[in-house]
Amino acid sequence: MTKLQRQLIALALTVAICVALIPPAGLQAQEDEVAQLMRQMSSAAKVGQLFLVTFPGSQVDEQSAIAELIRDYHVGGVVLKPENGNVNNDGNTPVQVTRLTSGLQETAWQATRPVTDTVSDPFVPLFVAVNQEGNGMPFSTIISGTTTLPSQMALGATWNVSHTATVGRIVGQELSAMGINMLLGPSLDVLENPRPTSSGDLGVRTFGGEPFWVGEMGKAYIHGVHEGSAGEMAVVAKHFPGLGSSDRSLDDEISTVQRTLEKLKQVDLAPFFAVAQARDPSSRPDGVLVSHVRFQGLGGGRFITTSPISVDSNVLRQILSLPEMSAWREGGGVTISDELGLRALRRFYAPSEQTFNGRRIAQDAFLAGNDLLLLSQFSLSGNWEDQIANVKSTIAFFREKYESEPSFQQQVDEAVARILRLKLSIHGSPLSLAGVWSDPDTAAGAIEPDVEAVSVIARDAITLLSPPSPDLVPSPPNREERVVIFTDGRTGRPCASCETVPYIDPRALEEAIVQFYGPNATGQINPGFISSFTFDDLQTYLDTLLLPPTPTPSAVEGTTSTEEPPSRLAIALQNADWIIFGMLNPESAPPQSDVVQRFLAERADALRGPHVVVIGYDIPYALDATEVSKLSAYYVTYGHMMPSVKASIRALFGEFAPQGDPPVSVVGVNYDLLTQTSPDPEQTIPVHYSVSGSATEGEGTPVPPEVEQPTPQPTEEGQPTAEPGGEEQPTADPRLEKGDQIRLQTGTILDHNGHIVPDGTQVNFFFNYPQEGLEQSVLATTRDGVAETALTLDRTGRLDISVQADPVPRQVALQIMIQEGGAATIVTPTPAPTPIPTPTSTPRPTPTSTIEPTDAPTPSATSEPGGGASGTSPGRKMHILDLLVAMVSVAVVSVSGYFTMRLWDRTIAKAFRVALWCMIGGLGLYVIYAFGLSYMGLFDGRGEPWSAGGAALIGSAVSLFSAWLIDQRRWSRKARVSK
Repeated sequence: MTKLQRQLIALALTVAICVALIPPAGLQAQEDEVAQLMRQMSSAAKVGQLFLVTFPGSQVDEQSAIAELIRDYHVGGVVLKPENGNVNNDGNTPVQVTRLTSGLQETAWQATRPVTDTVSDPFVPLFVAVNQEGNGMPFSTIISGTTTLPSQMALGATWNVSHTATVGRIVGQELSAMGINMLLGPSLDVLENPRPTSSGDLGVRTFGGEPFWVGEMGKAYIHGVHEGSAGEMAVVAKHFPGLGSSDRSLDDEISTVQRTLEKLKQVDLAPFFAVAQARDPSSRPDGVLVSHVRFQGLGGGRFITTSPISVDSNVLRQILSLPEMSAWREGGGVTISDELGLRALRRFYAPSEQTFNGRRIAQDAFLAGNDLLLLSQFSLSGNWEDQIANVKSTIAFFREKYESEPSFQQQVDEAVARILRLKLSIHGSPLSLAGVWSDPDTAAGAIEPDVEAVSVIARDAITLLSPPSPDLVPSPPNREERVVIFTDGRTGRPCASCETVPYIDPRALEEAIVQFYGPNATGQINPGFISSFTFDDLQTYLDTLLLPPTPTPSAVEGTTSTEEPPSRLAIALQNADWIIFGMLNPESAPPQSDVVQRFLAERADALRGPHVVVIGYDIPYALDATEVSKLSAYYVTYGHMMPSVKASIRALFGEFAPQGDPPVSVVGVNYDLLTQTSPDPEQTIPVHYSVSGSATEGEGTPVPPEVEQPTPQPTEEGQPTAEPGGEEQPTADPRLEKGDQIRLQTGTILDHNGHIVPDGTQVNFFFNYPQEGLEQSVLATTRDGVAETALTLDRTGRLDISVQADPVPRQVALQIMIQEGGAATIVTPTPAPTPIPTPTSTPRPTPTSTIEPTDAPTPSATSEPGGGASGTSPGRKMHILDLLVAMVSVAVVSVSGYFTMRLWDRTIAKAFRVALWCMIGGLGLYVIYAFGLSYMGLFDGRGEPWSAGGAALIGSAVSLFSAWLIDQRRWSRKARVSK
C-alpha cells in the first residue's frame, strides 16, 4: 500500500467519524432551540422549571395561590388532584378540567408578556400532570365523563398486550383532549411476593409479579398513551426503582427492602430496563417517578441500609448510570421525585414530626438526581397556607444557591435543559399558547367513552381460582332457588366536593342478575328470590349471635321470654340456596372488610346447604387455602367498576368460561407464578434451521391455544413433508454440506398458561453424533419466546439435534445426515398428538394444543463408538413389501453363491452351506434395519422398500464374501499340504 493510499484511507475514516458525530437535523434544531431558550430565561425562570406543585381549588384568578406561583415563582408544572378540589367528579368533568388546564396555561403565557419595554422571559408551557391508574377512586383523577378504565392487574390477568395498548390509547386521547400533558404512570412495580396483610401491598395497582410481563405490559401501555395523545403526552413510569416489595405505606414510614444490586436488577428494575431499552421509541417513558424506598444490602454489606432512594445521591446516580438506563438518561430521560411532603419522608428527616425542613428535603432530592421536584403535602399541618409558604421558601432558597454556587448552577442548567427538551418534544417548536391550549367547549364532544373495549377487557380478565375447571362449578341459580348477596359497602369521595359514594353499590350485583337473567331477559331468575345486604349488615348479625339473649315480654302475663324474632337477614340465610359475597381487599381500613373470613370460620353450619361463592373485586390472594376449600366457586375480577361487576355475573351464570390467569402468585389455590411461567412440560419444542438467510421449518410446530391450526400449505422446494403422526421422509438439502454454518431457532415456547415464556428462559441445544459417541451442548436464552444458536457442520455422518427447556424433557427435534462431498439429508421427526390431560388440582387449564413425540428416536447421552446408540430405539414401520423385496435380494445372492461354489467344483453340501450363510447374513441385517438400530449411518431414517432390500442385499453379499475368503484359505492350505 502506497503512502497516498494510506492518506486517502485515513481521510475517509476521519470524514466518516465526523459525519457520525453530527446529530440529526431535527435533534440539532431542538438543541439550538433549548440553548436559545436557556439564554433568554432569567435565573428565576430556570429555577422555577424544577418544580411541580399542588394547589387548592379549581380557580385560576389573579388572587389565587397557583396564579402567584406561576407568575412570580415560574413553577414548571402542576399536579391535579381531586382531593385538593382541582377536579370535580360530580358533573361535566371534562369541561371543568379543560377550563382549568387552559386557565393555567393562559396564566403562564400572560406572565411572560412584557408590561414595559423590558425584556421578558420566553413562554414555556406548564406540565399539567395527573394520576389515572384505572379502577375508579382513589387512584384515578378524572372519573366522571371518561372511559371506565380497568385496573393494571386486570390488564395483567388478560396477558394480552393489545388490551393494554388499547387502554393506553384511551388514556392518552382523553387526557390530551382536556389539556393534560403529563401522565404519572403506569406503575412498573413487580409484586413478586404479595402481602395481603401489609399496608404497603400495592394490590391491583400493578401489572403483576413477573418482571418480563410487567415490562411487556409497560411498553404496550406507554406506546398506547403516546399514540392516543399523538405524541403530546409525557409518560412517567413509576415507582422507580420499584415498590413491589414494600411492606409499609408511604402514609406511615419509609419501607426498607432487603435487596442486593443483582437481585434489584433481576426483579424490581427489570421492567424499567425493558421500557428504557424498548426498540420502539414510542414505547419508552419520557420520565421516571423516583420513589421513597430504602434498601438493605444494596451496596454489598448485609446490614448497610441506604437512605430513601429519592434523596440518596450515591445510590440514585449509581442506578441511573447502569448500562441498561444510561442511554435512556443521556437521551433526555427526566427524573421526577415522588411527593416530597409525604409523611414517610417527613418522619425520616424528623422522627418526632415536630419540625419540617422543606428546603433540606428538596435540596437533597435535587442533588440526588431528580430533575423535577414534586412539592405536595408540603407541611406538617396540611394547612394550605403553610404548604404554599413552604413552596415559596424552597424556590427562593434554590434561587439563592443558583446565584451563589457555580456547581449548583451547572446542575440546575443540566436539569432545566432536559425539562425543556421534553416540553419541546411534546409541544413542538416554537412553544406557543396555541400549541397547549384546549377549547373547553369542545372537550366533552372529543371524549367518547369506549364501553365496548372495556367490556371485552373485563371479560377476558375474569379468573376462576377455584374449582380448577369451569365444569366443576355448580349449575347457576334458577327460578326456584333463593340467592343471598353480601356486598362490601365501604365508601369513598371521588372529589373534595363530592358526596360519599360506595365503591360497589350494594344492589349492583342484584341489578346485574336481574338485567341479564330476570323476567325481561332470559327469565332464568325470580327477582323476588334475591336478597341483598352489606358487609356491615352481616357483621351486625354475627355480633348478635355472640351476645346473650335479651329478655323480652312474653305473651303470658307476668313472664318473660329470651327468644327474639329472627331478623330478615337470618331468615334469608336459613332459606338460601346460594350465598354470594362481593368482596374488596379485606385488609383495607374498615373493620368489617374481613367479615367473609369470619363468616366462613364461625358459621360452618350455614355452609352445608347453600352454594357459597366469593367474587373478588380486588386482589386475588385475599383468602387462604382453608377458606377457599369451603367455597363452591371463587372468582376474581381485579376491579370494582361496573364492567367488572357485570362480567363477573355473566361468568357465574356460565355465559362464558373465564379466560384470565392470575399475574401474581396465589397461595390459597397453590398457584405459583414462577412455576406457571416456566415452560410447559407437555409441549414439544420444534427446531427450525436457516442457511444463507433462507429459513427451513420442520413440521409439527405447536400452535398456541388461541390460534387456529393453519391449513397445511405446499412446502418450499427441498422441504421435508410428513404424514400426520409419522416421521418426515429424508430430503436432501443442496444448501447444506460439511463446513457450513446453520442458524437454529426453536419454535415459540409456551408456559403452563399457554403464553410465551419470559425472556431469558434457559434452553439447552444438544448436538449428538451417535456414530462417534460425541456430544456437545450450547446454552441459549429466549427472546419473545424463541431461543436461537448457531452450529458449524464440521463432521460427516448423522447429527441429532435436541432441545431441553426445564422442565420440558429433552427431545430430538432435527436430524441431519452429512455426507462427504454431497448434500446433507434433513429429517424432522414429527410427533403425534396426544390426548388432552385431565385437569388436576391446579387452577390453570392445561393447554389443549400441546403434542409430544411418539415416533422420534430418543438419543442417549452416550453412544457406542462406531455402532448404534446404547439402549433400544423404537422400530421402524415396516410393510409386507419391505419383507418381499428383502427376501428377493437374499434369494438372488444365495442362489448366486450356490452356483458359484458348484462352478468352482465344490461339493453340493458346501455350496448349500454357503447359500444358507448368505440367507442368514441378509435376513440378519434386515432385522437390524427393521428394529431401527444404527449401523454406519447406512439407510438410517429411510423407510422405502428398496432400503430394506439394500440392507438384505448387503448382509447376504458380506456373508458370501466371507465364505469365499474362508474357502480360499482352506484351498491354499490344502495346496501347501499336498506339496
